[in-house]
Amino acid sequence: MIPHLADGAGSQDPADSQVNGNVHAGRANSDDPGNTCACSMGNTGKHSIAQGIHASIDYNDEPDHSDNHTDKDPDASYDTDFWSEEEYVEATKEMQNICKNSKHVSQFLRFGGAGYNLSVSHQFESSSEVARCAVQPGNIDDLKKIMKVFMTYDKVKFAVKGGGHSTNPGFSSTTGIQISMANFNELEYNSKTQNLRIGAGCLFDEVYKEIAQYKRNIVGGATAAGVGVAGWLLGGGYSLLTNQHGLGIDNLVEVQVVLCNGESVKASAERNSDLFFAIRGGGNNFGIVTSFTVKTYPLGPIYRNMLTFPIDKAAKVKEAIMNFIDKCKDKKAAIVGAYRHFCIRGEREDKITVDLFYDGPLPSDNPFEELLELSDDKWIHHEDHDEADKKLAENFAFMDQLFSHIHDPSRVSAPPSHRQVDGSQLSLQTYAKNPPKSGVGEENVRARWGTVMVSHFTPKLLDEIDVQSKLAASKLKEYEGKTAVVDIWPFLPSMFDTSTSAAWPHERGRPNGPLLACFQWEGESNDSFWIGMMKQILQSIQKVAEAEGCTNDKLPKYCNTSLADTPVQDIYKEHLPKLIAIRAKYDPNNMMGRTGGFRIPLAL
Repeated sequence: MIPHLADGAGSQDPADSQVNGNVHAGRANSDDPGNTCACSMGNTGKHSIAQGIHASIDYNDEPDHSDNHTDKDPDASYDTDFWSEEEYVEATKEMQNICKNSKHVSQFLRFGGAGYNLSVSHQFESSSEVARCAVQPGNIDDLKKIMKVFMTYDKVKFAVKGGGHSTNPGFSSTTGIQISMANFNELEYNSKTQNLRIGAGCLFDEVYKEIAQYKRNIVGGATAAGVGVAGWLLGGGYSLLTNQHGLGIDNLVEVQVVLCNGESVKASAERNSDLFFAIRGGGNNFGIVTSFTVKTYPLGPIYRNMLTFPIDKAAKVKEAIMNFIDKCKDKKAAIVGAYRHFCIRGEREDKITVDLFYDGPLPSDNPFEELLELSDDKWIHHEDHDEADKKLAENFAFMDQLFSHIHDPSRVSAPPSHRQVDGSQLSLQTYAKNPPKSGVGEENVRARWGTVMVSHFTPKLLDEIDVQSKLAASKLKEYEGKTAVVDIWPFLPSMFDTSTSAAWPHERGRPNGPLLACFQWEGESNDSFWIGMMKQILQSIQKVAEAEGCTNDKLPKYCNTSLADTPVQDIYKEHLPKLIAIRAKYDPNNMMGRTGGFRIPLAL
């Protein structure tokens, strides 16, 4: 991922971690005495990789050219070539052997199996792809060997997944070979340095709980439910602690990376400093990160509250939010407001929420007093949350309702039998989408995030957010929408006072944060409408933000919440030329170009 991992993103450290279970797929050569699942390809003499994928697929001697769809992208659907392309077959055989020789510390996972499903599953149906197979490396040595396989077979596409929380299709998913970093799950706290080493397969849910026992905290994701550490960190990392300690990448001490040539290196400010610069915000462009070492901070009592208001209180809530923004200069205080619109069983539900967070006991001069006075909800105090065994994920996950469901990695539906539909082969893509579980029953939820970067908020900007969120809400029922949310997450002007030089531009005196929109809907046929609606709404908000002096074209887009067609130049701005040179050094053959994500080019 730029290392690559989740949601585009990194990965984790080497590993004494071991794969659970004893799943093994042997070579698919019919002359392999250990092969019990090899299938021949008619009279062609080719061998399928069915053992490593799915033995029930109906293999034909030749692809079906009855419709002769020569104008289609060969990766847009899956015909028999999907299973028999020579480079994929040979790459798969080598990966099977790597896993076999590891005594299953690493695992090769068949298409359609439970382990495969866990490996390719993503938070949202729309960001999932049907991979030919999946592999879960169990240590750095095996990952190095896997990278060398990709070097040898330079047409094989792949992706690296951490948490799978990205909404952009193909960013951490693939129609090629899926690498799951789930086994890179080490969490090691060093009491002398007070740093924490986090494996690239870890989710914030487990990290917060683990570090709490040491009465320490990290600058981490504001939402914990299913969010991978790697993708969050590789993109930059906005946090509830950003006003105090900067972004996640400002708190990175060291990373371990498996480079595209199969070499494993460590990068920090002292060694491989160019790579360390590039990885901090550079996405999945430079290799696969296996671990992140981050700073930790003392953990004491924490206050957290979520206030919910009926939409008819919008004017008063906006006024209270603006008063908080104008008056509160306390770095320990944070709020996240949101206009939330739902369509539940065909009925609209509209509300405003304001999440309150204070990194410590509430002071006598309560920064949230005006908002609390407006609320009919019971005040919730969490001032005794300093016990080591408290689940801090609950304290930091207060944005979950904004764009998260409970992360359930078992959401890949089983494929039906291979069959003909309207005279053409049924594409595996058609049925192997990942239906996630939403709050009410099981639904096939599709989603996108989109962002306008702003330095601050004004009353007119809040009014425009109100108007545009209601416009999206008005279309929910007609276009199978589930939720339309636009948030308000203010930061202090001093937010980047502790910033470090990194790939993603963020400098002292240039505050900015993501004004985030999230839409969820059902049905692939509605994708173009909702993506178009999001672009329209964000453009309208952008115009008002520009007129109010809240944004300008110098602010970089935030890759973790930007739409897939965002130009890479808009993300890295003046840092792009330097990143191009670094990428040419570490990935001269464009191996990471076979993954998704915001691709830093090898040359201008």
